[in-house]
Amino acid sequence: MHMSLSVILLLRNREPAVTQMVRRAVDVLRSVGAKGRPFELLAVDQTSVDNTLSLLSVLHARLPELRILQDVRQGMAVIEAARAARGDRWLIVDRLVDPELMKWGLHQLENGKRAAIVPGEILAVEAKLGAQVLGNLSGGLVSAQQAVEHELTARGQRPAWSPAPDRGVAERALLFVRQHLGWVGLSQLDRPLGT
Repeated sequence: MHMSLSVILLLRNREPAVTQMVRRAVDVLRSVGAKGRPFELLAVDQTSVDNTLSLLSVLHARLPELRILQDVRQGMAVIEAARAARGDRWLIVDRLVDPELMKWGLHQLENGKRAAIVPGEILAVEAKLGAQVLGNLSGGLVSAQQAVEHELTARGQRPAWSPAPDRGVAERALLFVRQHLGWVGLSQLDRPLGT
């Protein structure tokens, strides 16, 4: 079945937030994302040791649009998602994100941008570009954002970009570290700490 949109949740030990992440994603999908066309919610679990996978199983029974990839090695979630996603457009998140940011990213794609980035929050990308750039990328959301931006820049294009919401000094420092993990060969550690 042809999908118009895939929302991809990169998960590891997200028990406290996974239910709300799924609900927010479904609400966004149903309100603007799919516009009556088929969509999917792809949850990629990176060998969580808490009850994330159990909660996803319960949610799957209620949401036929939810697909679960489980036992994905850390640092491989983006690759596995790029191989499994069926939508024409992808929205990738790895934490509890404001629905308005997700809507903004989808709106940018609908208006002709090939990608939209809110650093450390979301990556909205055309599937063709996503498959090409992310299909061999180790790391998480921030690594994916950087790879897409680099590819578009090499083609003389720019993604839509919006600054991340101000969450204080600690959040900005964490985002800075995540952005630089790839430079020292540690992109597989690119994941948010806490929610």
